[in-house]
Amino acid sequence: MARGRVSVRGGLYLVGLLLLAGSSYALLRWVESSLREPIPTESQAPVLVVERFRAVRTSLAGLREYVVEAPLLQQLPGQLGTRIDRPVLDWYQSDGETREWRLRADQGWVAADQQSMRLEGEVVMTRVAESGKTPVEIITRDVLIRPAERYAETAAPARAVTPGGELRAVGARAYLDREQLELLSEVRGYYEPSKR
Repeated sequence: MARGRVSVRGGLYLVGLLLLAGSSYALLRWVESSLREPIPTESQAPVLVVERFRAVRTSLAGLREYVVEAPLLQQLPGQLGTRIDRPVLDWYQSDGETREWRLRADQGWVAADQQSMRLEGEVVMTRVAESGKTPVEIITRDVLIRPAERYAETAAPARAVTPGGELRAVGARAYLDREQLELLSEVRGYYEPSKR
C-alpha cells in the first residue's frame, strides 16, 4: 500500500515538474520576443501630393481619349496606388474633341499599374446630349473602372435615367464605347415614349 502511494505521489511530482518546465519555457519565449526590435511597418504616408491635378490620356494619333481631374491627388508608396479626392473622369469620342461620358465620385483610387481605377462613394455617370447619343445618367456607388476598355461595373444598387424612362437594378456593367448596359438583378423600370 505504501508503494502505491509513492507512485501516485511520484506521478504528481512528475506532472508538476512538467507543468513548471512548460511554463518556464513559455515565459522565456515571451521575454525573448519582447526584447527583439519590432519589425518596422511600411509607412502609408503619401510620397507625392498634387493639388488641382489634371491628367490627359491620348491615343497614338495624339487625340484625347480621357481626362482625369481632381482637387487633390496623393500617390502612396510602393504598390499601394494613388488616392484621388472628388475625381472627374471625362471620356471622349474618337475625334478627341467630343466629350461622351463624365464620371464623378466622392473618392477615387488608381492601381499602381494604372490598369484599373475604383470610384468610391456616390458615383454619377452622365452621357451628354452633345455626344449625339441618347443622354443618360447612371447613379450608383463604388464602381470599378478599366479605362483602356471603357468598362465600368458595380455590385451596388444603380439607377439609370433617360428622357422618358428610368431603370433600377442591383449591380450593373457598362461598356461605354458600345452603348451597352447590363443590369444584373432586381431590375425594375418604366418607359414613356415621346409624343410627337
